[in-house]
Amino acid sequence: MMIGLHVVGALAGVALGVGAVYLGRTFIEGIRRDRWRKPDELAAGLRRDRWDRAVEMMDSEDAAQRLQCFAALERYGREEPDAREDVVELTCGYLRKPFAYPVEDEEELEIRLAAQRLLTRHFRWPAGEAKPFEFWEVEELELQDAVLIEPDFADTFLVRADLQDSLIVRGDFRGTRFSPSITFDRACFTGDTDFRSASFPRYATFIGALFGGTTTFAGAEFEQGADFTDARVERPDAAHAWPSPWRAWANSPVAQARLIPMKTASRPPSSAERRRP
Repeated sequence: MMIGLHVVGALAGVALGVGAVYLGRTFIEGIRRDRWRKPDELAAGLRRDRWDRAVEMMDSEDAAQRLQCFAALERYGREEPDAREDVVELTCGYLRKPFAYPVEDEEELEIRLAAQRLLTRHFRWPAGEAKPFEFWEVEELELQDAVLIEPDFADTFLVRADLQDSLIVRGDFRGTRFSPSITFDRACFTGDTDFRSASFPRYATFIGALFGGTTTFAGAEFEQGADFTDARVERPDAAHAWPSPWRAWANSPVAQARLIPMKTASRPPSSAERRRP
């Protein structure tokens, strides 16, 4: 009887040992599978985690977190070229959020300036130069309704940029190349705006735009002109430089001027003159 008990105990010990060995081998094989068979899945998961953290920071109530999110998004875009379109879309979405001007929130202004720099840094491509390594190719730039404070778009290459209904404070567009379209319809330009030597495509519209400071298009090139229909100028006596054939015309010294196409330097006929037989 005692021999039977010893045999049973021995068999149980063997079973436990075999089970432990099996579990150990299963655990090790699981690690090996994760390490060798699924590296792409693990990497994709890590990338998603980084992306999710950056997006969460953008919606944080902490200004420091919101500022940090754009540095995180830029790093992500540099390392993941396929995500650059999403990075630009998120950044443009942030700039489309309401923002009071004149500036009331200096912390929020610093965040928005960081977002603007992310865009301009990766769209900088001076004419005549090879495409920079840092240049990001995207399908469109959606900045309609955006509030842009002193944006530095000088020497950038902007594709399908839509800035209709935007507020642009002291915008610098010197040497900017727009392709294949640009829309500034109903945009409000506050302060001096510089479009010197900019290059405009066949479709370029400023319909209903308002120019509040000195504006210059000196040296700008238009593939097929631009449409300034119903555009207005708050300071018609300033040293503007409008593209031909558009000129600012006001009915009185205190009224806003309208941009109208004029083939000659003479003034357009007044309403009274138009009524004469």
